[in-house]
Amino acid sequence: EWPHTASLINALPYPYPNTLEGYAAAGEELKNPIPLSDEAKAEGKVIFEKMCMHCHGKEGAGDGQLIGTGKFPPPPAYNSPQLKDLPEGKMFHTITYGKGLMGSHASQLTKEERWKVIQYVQELQKL
Repeated sequence: EWPHTASLINALPYPYPNTLEGYAAAGEELKNPIPLSDEAKAEGKVIFEKMCMHCHGKEGAGDGQLIGTGKFPPPPAYNSPQLKDLPEGKMFHTITYGKGLMGSHASQLTKEERWKVIQYVQELQKL
């Protein structure tokens, strides 16, 4: 049953290196181990609002408060052609290692939390 596997998910090593090849492989091979559910998405939303919204914006449009200061360029919108169909494995890789100006969030979010945020981000990609 899912709640009992959460500690296992967090304990598993992340096998993909921080390289273009690792990013590509994660996109092809890595799938969210957390069953899709309203509860997981709701938890992902809370995490998103605390950790991601300041740059990515409330609906993932790249218009967060920090971007409004003019000190940072906006990240691509989640529903942009660049990100709309981004595989969840690439999302996980990006949160784990960072990409472009976005730094790694691996020390701030457990693997379980990253997967829940991804479930919520996938909802925002539909907007």
